[in-house]
Amino acid sequence: MAGDNRTEAATPKRRSEARKRGQVPRSPDLSSLFVLFGLVLAMPALFSNAAQQTAIYFRYSYTHLLDTPPTVSTLLSLATALAFTVVKAVGPLVALSAALGVAINLAQTGPLFAFQRLQPDLNRLNPLNGITRYLSLNALVELLKALCKLLLVGWLCYNTIHNAYPLFLILPRVDLLTGVQQVLETARQMAVRAALTMLALAVLDYAYQRYAYERSLRMTKDEVKQEHKQLEGSPLVRSRIRARQRQMARKRMMNAVPTADVVVTNPTHYAVALKYEPERMNAPVVVAKGQDLLALKIRQLAQEHDVPIVENPPLARTLYRQVPLEAEIPPDLYAAVAEVMAFVYRINEERRQRRVAQPR
Repeated sequence: MAGDNRTEAATPKRRSEARKRGQVPRSPDLSSLFVLFGLVLAMPALFSNAAQQTAIYFRYSYTHLLDTPPTVSTLLSLATALAFTVVKAVGPLVALSAALGVAINLAQTGPLFAFQRLQPDLNRLNPLNGITRYLSLNALVELLKALCKLLLVGWLCYNTIHNAYPLFLILPRVDLLTGVQQVLETARQMAVRAALTMLALAVLDYAYQRYAYERSLRMTKDEVKQEHKQLEGSPLVRSRIRARQRQMARKRMMNAVPTADVVVTNPTHYAVALKYEPERMNAPVVVAKGQDLLALKIRQLAQEHDVPIVENPPLARTLYRQVPLEAEIPPDLYAAVAEVMAFVYRINEERRQRRVAQPR
């Protein structure tokens, strides 16, 4: 099977493309659980507000009906008051649910704008594709999850109501506010038990969603190779890029030769240009080096710009082989390079004195 060949982990490029399509690991059960826990924690305050608003409305409606005949105007007034009561009682609950839902989804997926999901897709209207989705392994897993949740939550609700049944029998003999609070407390107990049960299911669901996501992004070895080729380009393009880089580096190196303090030669096979600025360098730096033809060009440039050339074959070979370009010389070469630099300084001083001594 083709899926058996997908043994390679997804590359960053494949993950990025999947994210653009809106394909991210997300557990709806974890989102529901987070919202439910938030509501359970806020239930005492929310339900107290809902109970007070409900009690106020019933008192108002009973008093209004006793004092005023049931006309159309009276019924409209009661209906308006009922609408406001529902908004005041349920509004905070709905707002908190929406805020918690947005927060948990952002925590799972981060900021995600999958505009491809909004584009029309005729394949979604194909009945065969729908049947295939319903008969897939993922659909079977989702069905089993839904059945387990339904059975567990249903049993918990039944058990909670059964235990609270004696309290419900005495509700007609208590005042309205106490009765509403008792009903809401029973509902809170059901929510707490359901939340704890769904916690275990949510943990398992999130683990499964991560596993299914990683499995869906797996790639074959050929796909990984093709992607690397696309990212790196063809061998011809890569070779041209490397050649261009070498050309630019060589040009930059040759431009540094006229600024060098000395060129150490083999005398014909190697040439290494050194530069030393005591105020910003700890040791002399190799600004250019070359072998054979490149060494000849370095010597020619040095002669054209009056850069001293010193023949020291052992030092030239050592500098060429051991010191990278634009790197300082190692401590074990300080003594040998110091002799060369001292010689160069004497030459430069003699040249300066000769220029000063020349008659104007």
